[in-house]
Amino acid sequence: MNIRDYNRAAWDHQVATGNRWTLPVPPDVIAAARRGEWSVVLTPTKPVPREWFPPLPGLDVLCLASGGGQQAPVFAAAGAKVTSFDNSPAQLARDREVADRDGLAITTVEGDMRDLSALAGASFGLIFHACSNGFVPDIRPVWKECARVLRPGGVLLAGFVNPVLCLFDDAKMERGEFEVRHRIPYSA
Repeated sequence: MNIRDYNRAAWDHQVATGNRWTLPVPPDVIAAARRGEWSVVLTPTKPVPREWFPPLPGLDVLCLASGGGQQAPVFAAAGAKVTSFDNSPAQLARDREVADRDGLAITTVEGDMRDLSALAGASFGLIFHACSNGFVPDIRPVWKECARVLRPGGVLLAGFVNPVLCLFDDAKMERGEFEVRHRIPYSA
């Protein structure tokens, strides 16, 4: 199986079906970010503490495998120079949709997060990598590429999903119901 092709098709499908991670932020979120009132999430429920971020105005930010019209536009509205790098053309289109709607400058690059050769070394002061690392069989190439494109003293923020969440039915979990969809085999 070609994991890149599989993930691209899967995320393009998620855009088509309206997955919550593919829904662009509304204009009022962008307006607030322009006033300095912004927050983003690395995991589904809790905003990243603002003190974890370097000052955004003028900062080169890489949104890695986190297209969808959410984080990249917020960072751009807060004054960062943003590159959104994602494997899904539909997710990148969401970033461009918000950029066009709200007059934001966002560079979009389609590619595999394991190969950032399209990006110059030491070119970003912040890499924002939402919960996407579970979509590759080996995370080490992603970290190696992040280390290459991150400036000395730069910040890498990455979210992780506890694999136990994959046990539950997603639709029911959204409603607060935890029904086991896949059972863990018994082991001694």
